[in-house]
Amino acid sequence: MAERPAANFLTFDTEEWYHANYDGMDPAALRGRGSNFPAQMEDLLALCAAAGARATFFVLGAVAEDHPGVVRAIAAAGHEIASHGYGHALAYRQTIDEFAADVRRSVAILEDVAGAAVRGYRAPSWSIVAANYHYLAVLEELGLVYDASVFPVRTFLYGIPDAPAHIHRPVVAGRTLNLWEIPTSVVRLAGRNMGYSGGFYFRLFPGLFIAYAIRRANRRGRPAVVYLHPRELDPGERRLTLPAKEAFIHYHGIGGARAKLVSLLQKFTFTSVIDHLRTLDPTLK
Repeated sequence: MAERPAANFLTFDTEEWYHANYDGMDPAALRGRGSNFPAQMEDLLALCAAAGARATFFVLGAVAEDHPGVVRAIAAAGHEIASHGYGHALAYRQTIDEFAADVRRSVAILEDVAGAAVRGYRAPSWSIVAANYHYLAVLEELGLVYDASVFPVRTFLYGIPDAPAHIHRPVVAGRTLNLWEIPTSVVRLAGRNMGYSGGFYFRLFPGLFIAYAIRRANRRGRPAVVYLHPRELDPGERRLTLPAKEAFIHYHGIGGARAKLVSLLQKFTFTSVIDHLRTLDPTLK
């Protein structure tokens, strides 16, 4: 029987197989080379419909330009469309003006294609870190309701290990922003924070452990944030040529990821970020 102790967040970083931020990568150079993306998204929407789950799709502006019909199908199915930036550039490699322009451009494209307001943002590769944390004020200035870019871990690519692990209003330059922060879910292992509910961590850990960690978060009154990329559910998608470490991070466990997601959809209730925030603030539209 499905467990319904709390509504967790189901989120998808909606991008193509070539969107990655390892050294030397240029996603724009591979744009238009073909992919299984439309079929992947059709499958994801069918899985959500079968489970009665609502999700947040963080969509790249470039993807919305290339696949407007997919974005409209997401919106028509009742899911939330949020921004993932335009072309998957790392936010901490942009100036604050470049960051603002990138987010603004993506929001304009998404709202035009989907015909719905964009309320949230997630930086590519969790690239809001300590050095550019003040960029969150830009999101407030642009009228967004929430950010979902902070990962309370430390890795070679991203993370703020001492960031709050619960939903909160971030403080920038001594001022509490009128913006919600939705940190990515972590669990304490060996005295440090570790992700478990998405991406590499989702593919690495057994499904039973992921379900245990979600239940643990729910018992503490916290929704878990599940996050996946369409390519992670499709072992037949083409692959980047990467060094051994990066290839392991990017592709390990892809063969079992879809089955894990199906199992979680059967066990837990999932909703979009904005729907949950409306329970915290009924004035949100």
